[in-house]
Amino acid sequence: MPATPVWVWVVRLGTGKWWPGTVLSLKVLDGIARVTVRFECRTSEKARLHSIAFVGLISTRMRFLELRDPNIKEIDRPHYTPLSLLRAPEASLRNLATAELNFGANGAAHSGK
Repeated sequence: MPATPVWVWVVRLGTGKWWPGTVLSLKVLDGIARVTVRFECRTSEKARLHSIAFVGLISTRMRFLELRDPNIKEIDRPHYTPLSLLRAPEASLRNLATAELNFGANGAAHSGK
């Protein structure tokens, strides 16, 4: 997963936006995956000659990432706002694995349809 091009949701000065980035690392802490991404922001897309750019690092959750194709000039930039962790907390990987095991143990099977 390192070096994977992604879109990362970054909130800066109270406004969120999807920015291009590259995955640096993936760690699981307390059962929750955290991804470190290097990203680049520009203050204005219209004024590229005089826009201010900065590079940053962010450690974020998977829900704030989308895969990116760097060969298609940003037309794959997401157009939605991801759901806040305050509104819908993320389940830990342990909880998801336990739920999956319980689902399988109850005799439920995937129909494959």
